[in-house]
Amino acid sequence: MSITAYHRDPAEALVAAQQAVNRLDALWSRTRPGSDVTRLNAAAGAEPVEVDPDTAALLEKANAAALESEMAFDPVLAPVMDAWGFGATESETTAVHRVPDQAELEKLLSLTRDLPVLDGDTVSLPIAGQAVDLGAIAKGAAAADVVEVLTAHGVDSAVIALGGNITALGTRPDGSPFRVYVRDPQGGGEDYLCMMSLPAGRTCSTSGGYERYFEANGQTYHHIVDPETGYPAQSGLRSVTVVAEDPALADAWSTALYVLGAEEALTRWESGEGTVAGMDLILVTEEDHVYVTQGLEEGLEPLGEEAGYTYEIVRR
Repeated sequence: MSITAYHRDPAEALVAAQQAVNRLDALWSRTRPGSDVTRLNAAAGAEPVEVDPDTAALLEKANAAALESEMAFDPVLAPVMDAWGFGATESETTAVHRVPDQAELEKLLSLTRDLPVLDGDTVSLPIAGQAVDLGAIAKGAAAADVVEVLTAHGVDSAVIALGGNITALGTRPDGSPFRVYVRDPQGGGEDYLCMMSLPAGRTCSTSGGYERYFEANGQTYHHIVDPETGYPAQSGLRSVTVVAEDPALADAWSTALYVLGAEEALTRWESGEGTVAGMDLILVTEEDHVYVTQGLEEGLEPLGEEAGYTYEIVRR
């Protein structure tokens, strides 16, 4: 977590922002005993669980994204992720990555078709063995909470970085938009695809297979799993960047569009209908072609021509 706030005395606001994130982590972590998610998963197939209103609201938003994306974003994919070693127990030192066999995947995929059932602040998982993992939407939701906390403390200019998500609160003190880099998915973390202007009140979320992966039998397996097949998504994309007003949806849809692929992503955007139509996108294909939707054209600085990337502005 990194927060840069421009204010005459930002200390109190920053402490409050950190406390807000810690509170949400205590609710949404899969590994913390007593969290809402831990309790919900433990009761899968047995009984409903009463959760914090913030948890219920996030689950409702996750369900909506799952349905609209036709399950390309799946908040109950946890058992499959765990089988690959990309789940709750993953760490740099203890992760056990492996390729599950087909029979195991088919059994686990049967646990990922039914979404959490909500009744107010009471939630249930209908099938024993199911598990919620909000990792692909929670960072964005936390950013939205941080914006509220900072604003309540009188901060109107800040940039918030939570994992792969960057949120702009207002503009820079001189009135210009915040500028952010988008990583080159083949650059090993040291090179950049482009620099872009991040409009006030928008979040930039990037998902890519380069972030977490392992190699087995000469093949690379990344952590963005296609909920339909149970295998790492093979959509022809290297990375997806989504810019949206809702930080949680930017987070969720960067994952969903990576699974769906460039053609489907652009079709949804060009239609002018649905959630994706209100976002802007940067799609990087395996052929090193970069699609940038028109809302990001102003202030865009391509940085990957020497690495072989070609850039195309997509317009409605």
